[in-house]
Amino acid sequence: MAHALAGTLVRSEDLIDLESIIEAYYQIVPQYDNKEQRISFGTSGHRGKSLAGSFNELHVAAIAQAICDGRKEFGATGVCFVGHDTHALSEPAIETVLEVLAANGVVAAVDGENGFVPTPSVSRAIIRYNEIIDKQLALDFVPAFLKDKVGQGKADGIIITPSHNPPDQGGIKYNPINGGPADTTLTKWIETKANEYIKNGGEGIRRVAIDEIDSALQWEYDYKGLYVAELEDVINFDVIRKAKPKVLVNALGGSGMAYWEAISDTYQLDLTIINNEYDPTFSFMPYDHDGVVRMDCSSAYAMADVVKEIGQFDLAVGNDPDYDRYGIVTKAGLMPPNHFLVAAGAYLFYNRQWSGKGFGKTAVVTGMVDKFCADNEITVYEVPVGFKYFASLLFDGTIGIGGEESAGASFLKKDGTVWTTDKDGIIMALLAMEMWSVTGRTPDQLYEALTQRYGTPVFTRIDTPCTKATKEALSQLKASDVTATELAGEPIESIRTTSLYGEYALGGLRITTANSFLVARPSGTEDLYKVYAESFNGEDALKSLLKAGQDLVNEVTAR
Repeated sequence: MAHALAGTLVRSEDLIDLESIIEAYYQIVPQYDNKEQRISFGTSGHRGKSLAGSFNELHVAAIAQAICDGRKEFGATGVCFVGHDTHALSEPAIETVLEVLAANGVVAAVDGENGFVPTPSVSRAIIRYNEIIDKQLALDFVPAFLKDKVGQGKADGIIITPSHNPPDQGGIKYNPINGGPADTTLTKWIETKANEYIKNGGEGIRRVAIDEIDSALQWEYDYKGLYVAELEDVINFDVIRKAKPKVLVNALGGSGMAYWEAISDTYQLDLTIINNEYDPTFSFMPYDHDGVVRMDCSSAYAMADVVKEIGQFDLAVGNDPDYDRYGIVTKAGLMPPNHFLVAAGAYLFYNRQWSGKGFGKTAVVTGMVDKFCADNEITVYEVPVGFKYFASLLFDGTIGIGGEESAGASFLKKDGTVWTTDKDGIIMALLAMEMWSVTGRTPDQLYEALTQRYGTPVFTRIDTPCTKATKEALSQLKASDVTATELAGEPIESIRTTSLYGEYALGGLRITTANSFLVARPSGTEDLYKVYAESFNGEDALKSLLKAGQDLVNEVTAR
């Protein structure tokens, strides 16, 4: 049941105190002996709260120094592309990162206009730069005084963001030379090294004051201009201009606000953009389902004001603060991410020359993907939760699209080559406009057409707060922990803890029947566990699945 405040505008008394959380960032020193204050990389990066001593100056400096220590081993010896979003803690954190990079002699590419850089724009910058290095082309776009420094090798990136999480949180993640989120091997190395710096009180971390950084170590890079100009390699803007859909864009006060303005101007689109001013308190946000302010563009409660205004528009779209997620709204309401992902994938495979490309999905994405792909002889690449597992598959063109249940996805350029290897909420939103323009139908109508062929699944996910001990117990679940032979009235076909592609650990358990699946796993970024369930047999079967999942969690954590 949703919180009484869900979908209503945040009250003034619930807005964050900017001064206190910034002060805490600098004043609270995390203690290694406190596990809650150690650095911990989840599915993508480290996240926390300054007031809780879990995201503070020492955390960020230690992570930045660890990246500097290891980046040569990771294959990066050139420029480091640095971006940050509009969370309050992202401002002091980027200063800390730049101070450490400079002291280590690393050239940082920073936005020269307003500073904010969306996650997909950093990924695109890394790929764009490294393609030039690989082809040994002239670095004509690099200032002369920087060519020697930035041209020494491949680039990587650092993105400062806690994604869609509440306004009082901070986050930081590392993207290596393939442009995508760092894999588990790299994040574990960074985490271990950074925690050594925490344990030693910061000893060994090199820094230079922000106002003393040598100008030869900073490169003002045109992230927005280059990204927007290249979008025509990915999206069919000609057909959108011709069809002229009227689109409402919820910028959600995020790092891509100015990108939407530039896209509208460059490609002459009919966009009405709201919530496009910097406000680190996010005072324009409605409460989410649980009464928490969370900038989740895939939540109907967080997108309540957009859903309310949809009657005046053909479509509405939105992105979270770092623009790696998408929300798609039609007259029928906010589309579940699973629905849009399968509709988008089907559209792309029908309208792009992608012969031989696969469809990437996580273990909790709808089984509709599997049914569509089986019908069209498309290989499915199932991986664990975490976009990092798609990075190499997108990079080498093995998959045409890779997507998560949580509204994160990216896909290839029209010519079948890599665009980004991190989630790109902007191109997913633009794709919704292309789909409407080409087919004359809204994305939800395209999804409904697929259900007529493959059936109608019902899906849900339940998030339950829990302790770190519970999360650890869940991550160690084994197939033998399940003694049942049936699930929701159907024989169990498989019980596994690894993905079908790569046999990566799922960090939980997946149970499958002919017409349903259940996944129980701990969150990689928050103190909660998640139970995912989908059934093609209706709501009653779904309820049975959920009960089975929660019973399993209760049984394991009671041991």
